[in-house]
Amino acid sequence: MPHVVVDISAHGFGHLAQTASVLNALPSAGLALSIRSAAPEAVLRERIRHPFTLIPYEQDTGMIMHDALRVDAARTFAWYEAFHANYAARREQAMRDLAQLQPDLLYANVPYLILDAAGALGVPAVALCSLNWADIFQAYCAEFNGAAQIHAEILNAYQQARTFLRPQPAMPMPELANTQAIAPVVQAAVPQPEHLRAVANAPASQRFVLVALGGIGMHYPLEDWPHLADVVWIVPDSALDTYTPAAQRRDFFRASQFELAYADLLASSDLVLTKTGYGTQTEAVANQVPALCVMRGDWPEEPYLFAWHREQGEVDFMQWVDIGTPRFAMQVETLLEQAWRKVPIQATGAEEAARVLAAYIS
Repeated sequence: MPHVVVDISAHGFGHLAQTASVLNALPSAGLALSIRSAAPEAVLRERIRHPFTLIPYEQDTGMIMHDALRVDAARTFAWYEAFHANYAARREQAMRDLAQLQPDLLYANVPYLILDAAGALGVPAVALCSLNWADIFQAYCAEFNGAAQIHAEILNAYQQARTFLRPQPAMPMPELANTQAIAPVVQAAVPQPEHLRAVANAPASQRFVLVALGGIGMHYPLEDWPHLADVVWIVPDSALDTYTPAAQRRDFFRASQFELAYADLLASSDLVLTKTGYGTQTEAVANQVPALCVMRGDWPEEPYLFAWHREQGEVDFMQWVDIGTPRFAMQVETLLEQAWRKVPIQATGAEEAARVLAAYIS
């Protein structure tokens, strides 16, 4: 039985979403999966449909965040500086850990240390992500002393992958010679708008806006949130827990009240409020859900995600400081009235990636 070791960065759940979509496109029969991640087990098992052995394992930090929108560059560099101070020893340990599992294939999204270890061991490795940590690190930390050496070591690690799959819309990655572009990787979803109406006891005229900005340290100014006619806001549970008076508003519902997987909840909504990020932006387009996207400004993926989203979907952009203002309310109302005018995309990236993986283990 072929054994695939899957390493997933725990910098948010976007890496898991891409990884799970590809794994779910693989036939489960005759395949042994070992998942290594620091993500919560319940989330992993909700997203990945195949049986797997979970090995709690963290290899990188991605970026250290002030909150969901802002990177803490100084703390991030300090982490990388310490990590790379004994990088050779870390790679040796990663090689021992991987060799013990005796994999036929490593699939990574997109920690780099294990790709370096796989290359040294001769284990075939496939990386998949719309970004890589070398480029992200360079964007935020290039000015620090010692950053050039760290950047070079990360790039070299990524070069050890036999193939680095870039689901569109991805960063260009010109410094990597092993990349292969594929179609967007999007989680399969089942739209259930009538379920939302039933849970909310809402009439047919009611529109549902999903508020989905991620869970890393965001404060939602719910005290200033607009009341809009025929609009229900689906708000993260944590936001209502933080500001309890908002829980009394009849137009606020907790996301957990609908008991739907995130992809299904998004596909069932009339509009999603999100931030720059591959997963929600591509899923919104795939499910023809308009999006209001909070800009992050310095996030290196942003220009490529925005250009693609403008071309393929119905989207508007805003600054976080405008949340709760009349301008914000106007943007929401405009998007809710906007008809979908774009041709449906072919989100076949998960199947394309699954074929690449299968070629190594068939």
